[in-house]
Amino acid sequence: GVGRIRIHSHEFPVDGSHGTRGFVGEFGAPRVDGRTHEGFDITAACGTPLVAVRAGTIIKKAFDPELYGNYVVLKGEGERRTYKYSHLLRPAPVRQGQRVMAGRRLGSVGQTGNAASTPCHLHIEIRTHGRLLNPDHS
Repeated sequence: GVGRIRIHSHEFPVDGSHGTRGFVGEFGAPRVDGRTHEGFDITAACGTPLVAVRAGTIIKKAFDPELYGNYVVLKGEGERRTYKYSHLLRPAPVRQGQRVMAGRRLGSVGQTGNAASTPCHLHIEIRTHGRLLNPDHS
């Protein structure tokens, strides 16, 4: 397929043209510093809207200059699953503790944090009970 990750019947996190090819962003891909890639990268033009994959609560909004840049974490309603959106162009237009509906704008695709030398992309991490999920198999 054209690299559309499946997240059950949830909204897709990137609201616009996107892809996953030609960029080493697969779940579990090795990293030069010995870590593995903990998440999934979806390439899209910088500024492409990002939306909540489902209704829930914003449990964290922060800036991490080393890795994730501007990021936001959504806790899904009625499930023990969290969704971390990273490398946002600007801080997310939501606040910690805010409840959001599925499809709510959470920011824009960017290159903040350690993504400055890569194509614009969303790095998304999905966790259940704190354990990382591979979006292709969730």
